[in-house]
Amino acid sequence: MRTKSITKLILAAFLSIPCLSHAQQAKKTDNGYAIEAANKAYGDFYTFHSDTMNKDFPVLVFLPENYGKDKKEFPVVYMLHGANGAALTEEGVRSIYNPKTGFKEAATDFQVVIVCPLVGNKSYLNSPINKEDKYASLIAFELVRFTESKFKVIKNRENRILAGFSMGAYGSVSLVCRYPDIFSGALARGGGYDSKTMIEELHWDESMSKGVLGSYWEYPQNHHLNSCLNLMNRLKDRKDVCFVIEIGREDFLYRTNKKLEAKLKDLSMPYIYAEYPGGHVFNKNIVYSLLTHLQFFKETK
Repeated sequence: MRTKSITKLILAAFLSIPCLSHAQQAKKTDNGYAIEAANKAYGDFYTFHSDTMNKDFPVLVFLPENYGKDKKEFPVVYMLHGANGAALTEEGVRSIYNPKTGFKEAATDFQVVIVCPLVGNKSYLNSPINKEDKYASLIAFELVRFTESKFKVIKNRENRILAGFSMGAYGSVSLVCRYPDIFSGALARGGGYDSKTMIEELHWDESMSKGVLGSYWEYPQNHHLNSCLNLMNRLKDRKDVCFVIEIGREDFLYRTNKKLEAKLKDLSMPYIYAEYPGGHVFNKNIVYSLLTHLQFFKETK
């Protein structure tokens, strides 16, 4: 990012979800995953296959304690992780993901199934420069299909909700903009929603986005088209989606969140915007803060 010290701080704080191994372990060397040791404290680890990209991806699934005790079906929260600098190997996962984030408890407390795909630093985009990278389609179609075929979940858009932190916050908001007929809303914390703001105004190193969208200076149109400030225009006049935008007042991405709030207000979109003390961090309190807003999604009361 702007300095090496800030980079280390950011990478340590970026969301990555508590991770563990399951009987169905993910071992796909071309994705960098080799997670083998079972550790039930983290959650249940599955794999799902992408026909589009011909790869297997790991996914953590957190079920409520009462799951399977009757015929009840649950809403789904697709929780998207943030960027990280460690390889997504068992060692990398254990260094970033920790069991203190509270996803298992939250699944029970909020009566939802929480699904956390591990995809690497791909920004949840269908890349315009690497045509084989279709990570937006992966989440919206293939992950949803996997989840609804395997688990007792409610199969309608009102009960499919995206959530995320940092890169995952961008992913959750952008995917609702792209696929409002699949997802009903996003719960986002500390997102980077606009390349122009981050690179021109906040002087970000573009190395991560460059691999997905191309250089900002050479391909500005790619970055503009994939900015949430632009993608929001697709939702004009729609009142059946909701966005919850949370940000710490000391978060280095604060400016992009204020711009997103202004865009939501300008479009008269249903939204909640909330500021809190603190910076770019993710912990159990933030998980619960985000999920508390599920009460605003009619079908998940």
